Amino acid sequence: MLIPKLSPVRDAKWMIALRDYPSVLTGLRGPTVVGMHLGSLGTGIKRSDSQALPGEQHYHKLGHDKGEITMLREHVLDDVLRDALRLYAENMYRLWKDERG
Repeated sequence: MLIPKLSPVRDAKWMIALRDYPSVLTGLRGPTVVGMHLGSLGTGIKRSDSQALPGEQHYHKLGHDKGEITMLREHVLDDVLRDALRLYAENMYRLWKDERG
């Protein structure tokens, strides 16, 4: 069985642009904000840059040190989580509607 080749999006300009957005964890802006990839596609393979979010370097490192899920559970604000789940639900609904014409 062949394993399909992964082709994650790589966009250096987007990763740099994420530095200008507020952190999704704290809402803070500034020089410590970086693009953070959520999850991986395997050992040493980052997810697509299109799935990165702005967050402070401290939390990025914490995600690597403690584990991404642990870091997110401990530091994502309730309002951010709620908004993210609402957007996810809206996207699911749109996809479902599109499938039905």
